[in-house]
Amino acid sequence: MKVMLVMWSDGSYEGGDAEEDFAAWMRYEDSLRADGVMLDSGRFAEVDGARAVVTAISRAPDAEPQPSRALSGYYVLEVDDADAATAYARRAPLYGTVEVRPLVEY
Repeated sequence: MKVMLVMWSDGSYEGGDAEEDFAAWMRYEDSLRADGVMLDSGRFAEVDGARAVVTAISRAPDAEPQPSRALSGYYVLEVDDADAATAYARRAPLYGTVEVRPLVEY
């Protein structure tokens, strides 16, 4: 099954510096490649300048992204099942939340 791990950063860091943080992500990505599950990944730019557009008729104006919880990146994996996807999500060196979303395959 294909899944997307959607990374939501809460903007906090528990020690370390940018170099250590980058190294942790590289180790994580290397492990996904070594396991043969990573199909794609990407990182989103900072939330400054981002826009959230309401596409349905609504009385609410366009929403502003919430800087305290920012969409930071994603990984697309091919795994055996949801339990495997959850295990990979738990290993992400992220300060925030990893949303595990199955992708529909036609």
